[in-house]
Amino acid sequence: MIYIQSNKEKTLPHHFDAACALYGAIDSACDYKLVTFEEVASGKFDTLIKKNLFVGSVEFMREVFKRIGLNDVRLPQNSNRESEIITLEEALLRSSSGKRIFIKPVEIKLFSGFVLDGANYSCLSDLPKETRVYAYKPFSEKILSELRIYVFNNKIEDVRNYSGDPKINFVSLQYEYIQEHIIDKNKNSFPSTYTIDVAILNSPNRHIEVVEYNDMWSIGNYGVPNDIYLNMLKSRYFEIVK
Repeated sequence: MIYIQSNKEKTLPHHFDAACALYGAIDSACDYKLVTFEEVASGKFDTLIKKNLFVGSVEFMREVFKRIGLNDVRLPQNSNRESEIITLEEALLRSSSGKRIFIKPVEIKLFSGFVLDGANYSCLSDLPKETRVYAYKPFSEKILSELRIYVFNNKIEDVRNYSGDPKINFVSLQYEYIQEHIIDKNKNSFPSTYTIDVAILNSPNRHIEVVEYNDMWSIGNYGVPNDIYLNMLKSRYFEIVK
């Protein structure tokens, strides 16, 4: 059985990605059931979590994992780029002095990573100044396109644009580079299923850089066929709960 997060009325999937999982279940002829966050939090499904797939939002999945004693499910690295962990207050001070920095929260998916450049951002306004963030040096070249690489069983399963020019795609050499120099090198420390967000830069050879790695247990679907998306969620989920 696949338990998919729904709205409170249990009439619709909670969000688009939950709907993708639902249609993936239909396409794969799998049984599924819509459940609410409140039902999971009540403990009524505790005995089912390790044997059945649960799919939903970050908040929903955190609750699922918490029910079986897992409180900080994350990949071993956030990126392959050099970074430091500082407070949000320090990041804001640096940006106000004219220094641009890319930040991402240490707490998984508290907000989406972005370049802090001295402007006021509403997504940060209610966060405590002591919130810890990863700080990276921004890329020196302009980003032409950003792509999400879906890694399934340590191989590139799919690649989808999520920002920038959607007409700029990978060439074969870039596929080979990602597979040989990133995925293969991650094999011994990473799970077999996750995603890699990469940037194609405005350089003579269209240089690519890793933006960040993302765990697969609650990840956006930017166009992967629903049955494959569901299988990737399933693969990573059972790596975690077992």
